Amino acid sequence: MLGPVGRLLASRAVGTFVVLGLAARIVRYAQGLPFWSDECFLAVNFIRRGYLDLMKPLENGQICPLLFLWIERTAASWLGFSEWSLRLFPLLCGLTSVVLFERVARLHLRGTSLAAAVGIFAVSVHPIRHAAEAKPYASDLLAALVLLAPAAAWLAERDRSRCLWVLLMALPPALAVSNPALFAAGGLLLALAWPVWKTGRWADRTAFVCCGVMTGGLFLALHVGFGSIQGAAAMDGLRRYWAAGFPPLDAPTNLPGWLLSALTGSVFAYPGGGARGASAATFLTCLAGAAALRRRGRAAVAAALAAPIGLNLIAAALHRYPFGPEARLAQYAAPAICLLAGAGFGSILDAVRRPRLRTGLTYAGVSALLACAAAPQIASWRHPYRMPHDREAREFARTFWTEVGRDAVAACAHLDYNLDRPGSWQGRRAWYLCNQAAHSPQRREAGGPRFEEVSEARPLRCVVFDEDPSTPHVASWLARMRSEYNLRSIRPVPTRSTFGDDSRPVVETYWIYEFTPLRPRIGRLAPMNGDLPG
Repeated sequence: MLGPVGRLLASRAVGTFVVLGLAARIVRYAQGLPFWSDECFLAVNFIRRGYLDLMKPLENGQICPLLFLWIERTAASWLGFSEWSLRLFPLLCGLTSVVLFERVARLHLRGTSLAAAVGIFAVSVHPIRHAAEAKPYASDLLAALVLLAPAAAWLAERDRSRCLWVLLMALPPALAVSNPALFAAGGLLLALAWPVWKTGRWADRTAFVCCGVMTGGLFLALHVGFGSIQGAAAMDGLRRYWAAGFPPLDAPTNLPGWLLSALTGSVFAYPGGGARGASAATFLTCLAGAAALRRRGRAAVAAALAAPIGLNLIAAALHRYPFGPEARLAQYAAPAICLLAGAGFGSILDAVRRPRLRTGLTYAGVSALLACAAAPQIASWRHPYRMPHDREAREFARTFWTEVGRDAVAACAHLDYNLDRPGSWQGRRAWYLCNQAAHSPQRREAGGPRFEEVSEARPLRCVVFDEDPSTPHVASWLARMRSEYNLRSIRPVPTRSTFGDDSRPVVETYWIYEFTPLRPRIGRLAPMNGDLPG
């Protein structure tokens, strides 16, 4: 047990870690890293789609909660399409999560355990990274915390029925902004069922039943209804991509090895860790934390933290959602893992009877947490991109679109004339479109090309990305363009890009078609509405 001085130091450590966690997320956002592939695949849907269009299957096989899509679409509409605007909501989710996590941790942890839990959560690399990405991972984490907070408050003081009603009100926004928040909701209800029943209070039971009905209704509306629309075209591809995250039920002898690898892999990488058992220490510490909570009469709290992970494993067995391959897919579990790890570290430290050894372990733990906070930030400043192509694509777009629009009207055949084919926007085209939308002065400042300004002195320069002029659908588009314009020139602009860790060079070609008016007065050529052959 800690004395007065120890409690004071632990309290100050908690406040310091909260500030450090907030600062780390702001610093990551302020670096302004270029879009990486995962962001581009989703963000490209915000360039031309309206709110209702986002309810249809998304491009690039993306599956994303509806409320998150609408929030990001609003950010792009109000603040402009950019890395800053699309990452603003994830940043706010990340900052809110740090503050809310500290409040939740205080409900059931004290002293060293509390400081350790808050410290682990504050400096862990994945929550920091995802708080500056235009993907729903930061909102997955916040949604899980929003659901955990009233449940943990009720478990701390079981005479507060209003906490269960707060949980009821938190369910709709949480499940609308996060798909895996369903694991958090379902796990919490399973863990709360017996404690709520034992109270004998019908106010608690009524609120709990309402929470169950609400969760079931939201599951049907958001996952069975809207989710089936989104996932109809994407799930087959995602199941192949997620294959490593599904237990090998067809080979039972491999199941123990798969489970051990999953539980000691990336899902438990807090504050650091990774695949192939690199997170084994955190997993073992979580087991120690669950045992410590049970010894203190908080078995229901341990169950509430662990049950969502159990539901994820069931979903993985059904091939509905993976478990294990990537921490970003399990951000809903981050609060539970950090709380259990903090409780476990505190219990281990309390078991050390030698004061000097305990002090040494404390300093070692603090040093490790500070290193976990600093190392990714330093690495990010030295290499401000996820892949070299991320940086190269952005830097090229910043100069290319400025030059194309110099003394001309700059347009994009893909965005302004719907030059497209089904399935043709995978891969590098997503980088192209997102960087154009973010860094083309004409599109960013004027909202798009001003076709009424096209003249002999100010020609129309239309860009086709990585599509040879002889391609049938490009030739068809060009024939339509020549019915309204004179084709002055065609100029290829080849660029070399670097993909992956092996620095594979890839040549991308931007084709610039320069047109002048065919007749003295023309209007804008109508978009092709996707009716291209091929």
